[in-house]
Amino acid sequence: MSTYKEIEHLHINTGGKELTQEQIEEAKAFIDSQEFKDMIREAKESHQRVMESKITDRTKL
Repeated sequence: MSTYKEIEHLHINTGGKELTQEQIEEAKAFIDSQEFKDMIREAKESHQRVMESKITDRTKL
């Protein structure tokens, strides 16, 4: 579960309901899935492109 060390904050919108143990396990399995890792990689790559683009010279972050 080395993935958890890289995640600073994760929000799961439950609509105000308490998650069951099964739902918690399902969320943990998703975090460990390749699909989730691909999503994180794509987000990092997208963020890197934005930070390297010229638009950031004119935009306050």
